[in-house]
Amino acid sequence: MANLRGFVPCRKLGGGKAITKTFPVSAVANEAYFIGDAVIASTTGKLRPLKAGTPLATRPLGVILALLDQNMKPLTGSLPSRGPFLTSGTPGYALINCDPMQTYVAEFGGNANDAVVFGGCKVSAGAPSTTTGLSGMGLDATVITTSDAQFRILGLAPEQYISNPRSSAAASAASSLVEVMMVNPTLGGGGQII
Repeated sequence: MANLRGFVPCRKLGGGKAITKTFPVSAVANEAYFIGDAVIASTTGKLRPLKAGTPLATRPLGVILALLDQNMKPLTGSLPSRGPFLTSGTPGYALINCDPMQTYVAEFGGNANDAVVFGGCKVSAGAPSTTTGLSGMGLDATVITTSDAQFRILGLAPEQYISNPRSSAAASAASSLVEVMMVNPTLGGGGQII
C-alpha cells in the first residue's frame, strides 16, 4: 500500500474552526509518533497510537497535527534527512485534531468504489517515513462493517487530494483515497479508553 501520508485533514462538517488540543504522549517501547497518526486516549492520561491490532470497540481520539518535545517546543526535524517525529520511548507532546466533525483523506487498503461508501473500517499499519516525519497509517480493506468501526467512509477523496502534485503517491493511490471521519470519537461520542 503506497500511503499518501496517514490521515490528512480535509474539511470540517458544519464549518468553523477545528477543535485541537495538546496532549502528552505515552513514552513506552514500540510506540513512535508521526504526523498524520490516529491516536487513542489511555488510562494514564496520555496518548497512544491507534494500532492495527487495537480492538474495533476502541474509539479514536483524533489525529496528530504537530509534535512537540518534552519542553513543549515544536519538533522541526532536520529536513531533508530527518522529519519531525517522536521515537519510541521518547517523552513529548502531540497537537491533536480531536474535532468529531473533522473529515480526513486516507488510503483505503483496496480499490475504493461506490460499494465501500458508508462502510466502516479500522486502521492498518504502514511504514511511516522518518525522512518526512509523516505517518504510514491507512485503512484496512479486509474489515468492512457498518455496526462497529473506527472510521466511516464518506466517499471518494475530493479531486484536489487525488491530483495533488506534491504527493508522490497521488498517481498510484488515486483509486484508493477516501474521505473518512471518526466513528463515535472519544471527545464526541463516549469512546472507550484503554
